[in-house]
Amino acid sequence: MSGSPLVVIGHPRPPAAGRLRGVLGRLGVRNIMVVDGDGLAGALAAGTPQMLLLHAGLSGFGPELLAGLRTEAHLRDLPILVLGRFPGGRERAELLRAGATDLLARPLTLAELSARLSLHLENRRLDRSLQEVIRSLRNHHSDAVQRMALARDMQLDLLPDVTLCRSLERRYGIALDSHFESSSELGGDLWGARPIDDRRFALFLCDFTGHGVAAALNTFRLHALLARSDLPAGDPAEALRVLNGLLVGLLPETQFAAMIYAVVDVAADRLVYATAGAPKPLVRRSDGELEIGSSCGLPLGVAAEARYRNQCLDFPSGSALVLFSDALYEARGWDGQMFGYGGVTDLVRGLGDGGAPDRPLRCLLDRYFAAMPRLLADDLTVLWVSRTGRPASGPD
Repeated sequence: MSGSPLVVIGHPRPPAAGRLRGVLGRLGVRNIMVVDGDGLAGALAAGTPQMLLLHAGLSGFGPELLAGLRTEAHLRDLPILVLGRFPGGRERAELLRAGATDLLARPLTLAELSARLSLHLENRRLDRSLQEVIRSLRNHHSDAVQRMALARDMQLDLLPDVTLCRSLERRYGIALDSHFESSSELGGDLWGARPIDDRRFALFLCDFTGHGVAAALNTFRLHALLARSDLPAGDPAEALRVLNGLLVGLLPETQFAAMIYAVVDVAADRLVYATAGAPKPLVRRSDGELEIGSSCGLPLGVAAEARYRNQCLDFPSGSALVLFSDALYEARGWDGQMFGYGGVTDLVRGLGDGGAPDRPLRCLLDRYFAAMPRLLADDLTVLWVSRTGRPASGPD
């Protein structure tokens, strides 16, 4: 603290401490206070010195004094050096246990005294510098954590909220459940859903390369592009073509996105979709049979001339559509083996064992993470859309 002594010397006869003052002066110490036993408490209460030198002949000196000093919070890490004659090892050990940092046993040459004091002063300076670095890093880390939490909240706000999901469920006679889990604070997955007309709604899932800040920025880019009013929302292949043309000019050269864009027609009991390097969609029938769609088309952002193709799957009432990012099947178990796409299809088929669960996605994930480590290497998104009944007439 400003104005506090750099070194405090506790000496039974302060005028006789000239030798110590001289050595400290040659080491560059300019701020020195010498006190007797009666003045020691006041000197230490005034501030925290860089070092405390105690003469063993000081009034009241002993293990109790050292132990008492160490109970003060501001003196807990203070270097305390004791100068004197120490006749036995037991006395030395007792002083060190009580709180002495070092014992300067007399007789002591000036060269040795200077070297010992220099060592402790330098250690103290390094310790204080290290504390400043640690304090600075902690402050920086705290700020970074707060900024990262804010960014994560902003990214989660890109996903459909409960109000939109419930509105889609009532309007189209569906149950929509989702799971989004990033492998770090921020992720590169994004999914969304939006109404088209009274019989159709669109659904998409996109997975950008990598994870973290760079991948998350790409999800914001895509979200902004999807908000464009001129995007052909009812034509999956054309929607992907337009998005690809825009992302080719926006994404860095090594980054791209796998995406599936689907349109559910609840009146025609049909799913029309197009893929850009995305995993194959699954449709689980009411009888437990599983239909696996196909996947073709380059990932978005790879080639400006890429074209995409619409494909169809029957999607009647009582069936369920399952979409997911590749993290679901590329994850490795405790044995190092990849879960695999076959593992996913077996998992979806197996949900019929023991009766259909009320929350199929939760059941799927519980079974999945019972066999797979929870520490994900990539961002994971899973969507489960069930056809539950006849849609309501018109929008809410």
